Amino acid sequence: MAGPTQPDDLSGNPSKELLRRFLVTFFLGVVVFRLGSFISIPGVDASVLRHMVSGSGDEGALAQVIRFADMFNGGAIQNASIFGLGITPYISASIILQLLTFSIPSLKALQKEGESGRRKLNQYTRYMTLIICIVQSAVASIALKNLHSDQGNQLVTWQDHPLLFTMQASLVITTGSMLILWIAEQITKFGIGNGVSVIIMIGILASLQAAFRGEGGADALPHYLGIACISLAIIAGIVVVVQAVRRIHLEQQRRIQGNKVYGGAQTTLPLKLNQANVIPVIFASPIMAMLGLIAANLGKTSGVEGLFSYGQPLYRYIFATLIIGFTYFYISITFDLFDLSNHFKQAGFFIKGVKPGKNTVDYLSYHLKRITFIGAIFLAVIAILPELLESSMGLSGRGGRMLMGGTGLLIVVGVSLDIMQKVGAFFLAHQYRGLGGLGDDNTESRKSGKRF
Repeated sequence: MAGPTQPDDLSGNPSKELLRRFLVTFFLGVVVFRLGSFISIPGVDASVLRHMVSGSGDEGALAQVIRFADMFNGGAIQNASIFGLGITPYISASIILQLLTFSIPSLKALQKEGESGRRKLNQYTRYMTLIICIVQSAVASIALKNLHSDQGNQLVTWQDHPLLFTMQASLVITTGSMLILWIAEQITKFGIGNGVSVIIMIGILASLQAAFRGEGGADALPHYLGIACISLAIIAGIVVVVQAVRRIHLEQQRRIQGNKVYGGAQTTLPLKLNQANVIPVIFASPIMAMLGLIAANLGKTSGVEGLFSYGQPLYRYIFATLIIGFTYFYISITFDLFDLSNHFKQAGFFIKGVKPGKNTVDYLSYHLKRITFIGAIFLAVIAILPELLESSMGLSGRGGRMLMGGTGLLIVVGVSLDIMQKVGAFFLAHQYRGLGGLGDDNTESRKSGKRF
């Protein structure tokens, strides 16, 4: 849906337009989203849940799972907030629909219909998000009703009306999650960058304060300096890997018609080193959390309690293996080399020295597998690096895990780079418009330069 027409003075001045977008992003992402993170669900004592999850001790597998999920929500789960689910239902729905698009021919055909097909797919994603929100909110409401602290304090104060609380809490949590989705869409339309990515980044950055809480003191200064130095090194590595591409050179066939020569253009196919981004980590994390919960429940009888807990060697090996496996799985599902080869053939492009058809597919597959392996190893190392550094630097709390948690840093750095690129493209579009001599009365060109 197209946004409303903006005032002419803002569209004529790129600096004012950019400032307006920054203010919209700040208000919706920082003020509204963060304010909602502190509004608790009616009937829930948030202090009890905060006491169960906070601290750096061994609170059990459930507390570890909540703490990990809370890293992306900015502390909303600890506050028993109406925004407790965050934007994760939409992310899950997007990933599921993306995988289904490459498996169901009708959805794949819909994807090729252009803007109209994209709008329909977005609408299907919203419907799926609503369904996931309803299911997850019902499960969360039941879990809140049954949880209690070690001192026997109940989280829910409405113990006399369990059904009423479950229905009300499910409705409130679902509404909160859909409100976050609306905020993200408004940031995408009227703010800077992708709204979903901006919401996740704000949640991660907001968790830094809670992560370092209780780790102060004069003795903590060397640890802070070590965290800062290692984090800068990790960020530099992330920037290099995120920006790295393997370029496949393409040439267009030449056609001679009369006295004119057509074609002969040259271009490149960029294959990103980290093609899957953080999606393999998103796939692997719930599996590790489930294994931790199962081990914790069966540990008293089978002796495997804590075997899959955070910090254990087996946890790291299985987590890294799952990330590598899911990286290859995601690439194989979403990267159709045969379809890409057909596009080359239809457009008249070919790889120099490689025959079109199966030979092109084999050539691309060979290079894709090599760069995918490097990208998968990078993701695995980034994901398990916090555990290795915590033990070696004596960082027993959440501070080291949070700041050096490569998944969080990978998301923050990736979103920051995306925002920088879009800001540069925004100014470049205005610069070309000025060089073209377009006046203020050219309304259509102003509209085309406003969307990010």
